[in-house]
Amino acid sequence: MPPTNGEAALAAITTLADPSKEQKAAQSSIESLLASSDPFLDIHEVFKHYNTLYFRSLLLPRVEVSWSSRLTLCAGICELMQDPSNGNKYTRIRLKLSEPLLKFRPRSDMINTLLHESIHAYFFITTSWRHSRGDDGTGHGAGFLLLADAINSHGGYEVTVFHTFHDEVDSYRTHVWQCNGPCQTQAPFFGMVKRSMNRAPGKNDSWWQRHQQECGGTFTKVAEPEMSKAQVEKMSGLQRAGRQKNKIDGWVGSGQSVQPSQEKSEAIQPTKRTNTDSEAATTQPVKKKAKLEVVSCPICDEKLDSDTINDHLDLQHPP
Repeated sequence: MPPTNGEAALAAITTLADPSKEQKAAQSSIESLLASSDPFLDIHEVFKHYNTLYFRSLLLPRVEVSWSSRLTLCAGICELMQDPSNGNKYTRIRLKLSEPLLKFRPRSDMINTLLHESIHAYFFITTSWRHSRGDDGTGHGAGFLLLADAINSHGGYEVTVFHTFHDEVDSYRTHVWQCNGPCQTQAPFFGMVKRSMNRAPGKNDSWWQRHQQECGGTFTKVAEPEMSKAQVEKMSGLQRAGRQKNKIDGWVGSGQSVQPSQEKSEAIQPTKRTNTDSEAATTQPVKKKAKLEVVSCPICDEKLDSDTINDHLDLQHPP
């Protein structure tokens, strides 16, 4: 029978009362790393020392630590993984820290997040996968609080139950949908759904059925992030054309102006005209009708039909 979270926490806390030689060396190394002015802290190095100091040297080599560029809803996560060398049993553990959320935060936030997830990993190893539920249903029960409080008191850390980087999280929720039903006037969300991934609200959401019954409105996407250069390059010419403005407006110069007509257009062109009633010749602009059937590309000078110039610019000269 594996120990409970509380029993495992006490086993780790007891070692701090009379630290071993290895624990003292680990504490000295941690203090040296944290005192450094180098803004880039090696999480693998500091994790190795925390493993010795606080977690009875049980985390390595089973626990893998890495940065995640896609983790944007929380600062860190601890997850069980299958181990091919152990019959694909869920005996390996991966700690992932959010690179987007933590890269502009103080170093202390990264350390506190690393310790938070390390506590989860310690309980997974000592008390089995049941820790994911814990006595509070979230894995942050009495055992977690006991060990977190001991680590905070020992090292002056601020390990908390939840990571609350609300502004950072919200800055990455750039895909936005708005409902047109009654819920758009109701707090706190006012019919708005924000996500970091391009996943429209639907039946896979736990609240969807209730929304259909109580509101019945339809969600329409109202905002999304700008596409990267790589994403634009993968689009077809027609897809890119649909996202761009009319480029003819950009290259029609001040010496020309185009007025649309059903069959033909009129272009104002400067023309020299001699005034027969005066001894001097003057230059005055006059209107001259011309059919805009063939135009030159402003970039490559290729002759094209006026109704195909936009497609040519989009396909041959993308922005």
